[in-house]
Order: sequence, then C-alpha cells, then structure tokens
Amino acid sequence: MRRLRIVRTESFRLAALFAVLFLGLAGVLMGLTYWIVESTQRAELERVIDADIGTIENGFREKGIGEAVEVVQQRLGSAAAANSDWTGEYIYLADSSGRRAGNLDALDQRVGLTWLTQPHRSRSNVTSSDRATSGRTLGLASKPDAYGHGTVLGKGVVLAKDVYLFVGRDTKTIVATRTRLIHAFGWVTAITIFLAAAGGSVFSVQFLRRIDAIATTCNAIVAGRFNDRIALRGNDDELDRLAGSINIMLDRISELLENLQQVSSDIAHDLRTPLTHLRKRLEDARDKSTTVGDYSTAVTRAVEDTDELLRIFSALLRISQIDAGTRLAAFRELSLSGLLKELCAMYVPVAEDEGKSLRQHLADNLILEGDHELLTQLFSNLIENALRHTPAGTQILVSVTVLPDAMVASVADSGSGIPEHERAKVLRRFYRLSGSRSSRGYGLGLSLVNSIANLHGAQLVLADNSPGLKATVSFPRRTPHNLARPSDHA
Repeated sequence: MRRLRIVRTESFRLAALFAVLFLGLAGVLMGLTYWIVESTQRAELERVIDADIGTIENGFREKGIGEAVEVVQQRLGSAAAANSDWTGEYIYLADSSGRRAGNLDALDQRVGLTWLTQPHRSRSNVTSSDRATSGRTLGLASKPDAYGHGTVLGKGVVLAKDVYLFVGRDTKTIVATRTRLIHAFGWVTAITIFLAAAGGSVFSVQFLRRIDAIATTCNAIVAGRFNDRIALRGNDDELDRLAGSINIMLDRISELLENLQQVSSDIAHDLRTPLTHLRKRLEDARDKSTTVGDYSTAVTRAVEDTDELLRIFSALLRISQIDAGTRLAAFRELSLSGLLKELCAMYVPVAEDEGKSLRQHLADNLILEGDHELLTQLFSNLIENALRHTPAGTQILVSVTVLPDAMVASVADSGSGIPEHERAKVLRRFYRLSGSRSSRGYGLGLSLVNSIANLHGAQLVLADNSPGLKATVSFPRRTPHNLARPSDHA
C-alpha cells in the first residue's frame, strides 16, 4: 500500500515525466550521433574504395590488364593494406578472356555501390583462367542485415569493354561502432530509469511525510485540539507556503471560535440584567398594578427594556453582517476629507457643551473606496468614545496623515486612556473596562469599529497619546490622491 501511494504521488509522476523527456531527448541525440558517425565512416570507407579503384585503374590505363593484375596482387599483399584502419579488402578483376585476379571467387558483375553478404574468399590470390569458372559465385546482398546493410561495402566499375573491377571493404568497423552506440544508449536508458525511480521514490516519501503531517494536524483540529499547528521547515517551498497559509487560517478559526465563546458568555452575562429588569417590571405589573395608569407605566418601561434588547441584537447582527462581507456591494468612491469635516462640524457643539475642545487637522480631497454609512459609523463611534469617557477640559484632535502607501486617520484625546493590557480586549464584543461599567453602553462600539475597519482592508490600532488614547485607522492607498496642504481649524 505504501509503495502504491509513492507511485501515485505528484512528485513521482513528475520524476517519471522528466525521465521520459530525458530519454526522448537522449534518443534523438543518440540517433543524430549514430547517423553522423555512420555517415562519416561510410564516406571514409567509400573514399578508401575509390582510392583503391583509382590505383588499379591507373595501372590498367598505362600498361593494360597485366599491369592491373599486378597492382591487385600488390594491394592484397602489401603491408600498408594489412595495417590500414580499413582492413578486410576484397578485390575482383575479370575480363572476357577468363583472366581473373583478386581474392574473391566468381562474382556477379554490377556497377556502382553494392552491399555483399557473407563474401567467400578464394584460397589464394590467383589469376588462373582455369579457376575462374570453377569457383563459387558470390551473389549480391539480397538479404541485408537488420540495418539494411551487408558485411562488405564495395563498388563495381567497368575499366574497358569486357573488363570488370570490384573493390570492397569489410564493414566490421562500422558494425562495431554501431554496436557500441547501441550499448551506450542501453546503459543510459537503464541508468536514467533507475535514477528516476530512486529519486522519485525519495522525493515522494518526503512529500508524503509532509502531507501526512498536514493531514495529522488537520485531524487534530477536527478532534478539538485547536492549538496544534503545522511545523514549517523554513525553506519557503510550496509546501511551506501552504502550511503557513493553513496555520494562518487555523489562527483565524481559533480566534473566531474564541470570540464566539466569549460572545456567548458575554451575551449570557450582559443580557441577564435587562432581561431581569424586564421580568421584574412585568411581575410588578401583574402583582402590584391596580389602575390603568399603573399598567400603562409598567408596559412603557417594559417596552423601553425591550427596545434596548433589540438595539443590542441589532448591533450584533450588524457586526456579523460586516464580518461576513455582505456590505462590499455598497462600496463607492468617497471623500474621506468631506466625511470627517461633516462629523467634526456636528460634534463640535456637543464637545463645547461638555467643556471639551474638538479640533481637526485634515487635508482636502482625500479619496478612497468604501461604504459611506459604515465609515460614518466608525468615526462617530471613535469621537463619541472620546467625548463620553474623558473629563471636562479634554482636547480631542481628528486628523489624517498621508503616507506613501496609506492614509492614517486618527482620533486622539488627552483623557485617561486605556491600559495597554486592555487595548486588545476592548475590541471584543461586550467587553467593558471596569471604570466604564457605570456609564451607558454594552461594549459593542469598538468591536463594530474594528469590524468596519477590517471590511475596508484597514487596520485599527489603539495607542498611548501621552496622556490619553489615540485610535488610528490605516487605509491602504489603492489609487493616486490629490492632496492639499493640511490646515488647523478650531
């Protein structure tokens, strides 16, 4: 089963594919090499044959058949021919009178290049006319070898009327070279297949181990061990990147599950009070009310409690819709500068009534894409938090800083701020600082702000303003913006 898994892995298939491609290229290369070598050797063999024919033909032209016979005898008995790279010379010379010379028995006379199979040498280099007709005739290559060749390549020419000459050479050198090339290709094929199988198996085993590690971690998550993560090797390969993405996904899932548990707990805790009040009012109306006015007052207060519960659930539903990304369809190009100026103009009188100062430091024509209603809600919540949780005399500044890759909007105050260890917690739903539990609210404002920021691809950061709190929202810049010089407005 393990072997079957290895063979079915993508790494093994890739190794097999590359082995096939390599063998194909090697086959083409070997074919070209074979063709070039054999063509070169055959051309050299033909050159040697032509040179031998030329020597014999020159002797015949100068002194006739006798001289040609003598040249043949010299060629067959010379040391130069015996030590030649092309040994195994075959010569047949015959005329119409029956005179014959050479080391071949009677031969069918054919002009041009000819392949011979199984040449039969005569017992001696003879010129006897008596033996010319008694020898066995050597036929032409009617059954060549597997490559279409015979064992002797020769050339027949007619020196004069009724004078025929055939000169041939043994092709064993060509056959030996061909055999070596075939053996070499066979070894290359065998080694390639072995290395491909071995390498594919090794890579497949490593690949399966990493895949099994990923599967084991995923199964552990399914079993409830949400803190398990996939170990990274640090080589930044595709499996490391996949494991990193899965770990990020698991972190996000773990965070969502933690938030869900926290929300469930907070809902059970924070909604108990208004539900208890509602139940108490209804019990009082049932047990103590004696007039229509009493009943009317009890019902009015119960309706107010019910409306408060509906507002809480409406805020929760709004946060859930934002987290689900259902508001992306409402994204339009809008002016961040105009939105913040309108909000500042609306909240300046409120700040003055509470003995506080609200200033703005904004640039003109800061454009981004987003949901106008949600961004209004985001910055309204930040400004209202700064007004609600700070004492009289607090200074509040709404500003935008333009960076090369982001627009950073901030709402800063000079109040008491939020302790550093509490800043991440206040972004959770229903979480409230101990000092703010006496004021109205249910701890959903900053959670809503954080969800809206995430929907816009922005990052919400709560930092120390020394003194006070500085809430910054960094929007990534996706398009060029026409920026003007910022100015202060009281």
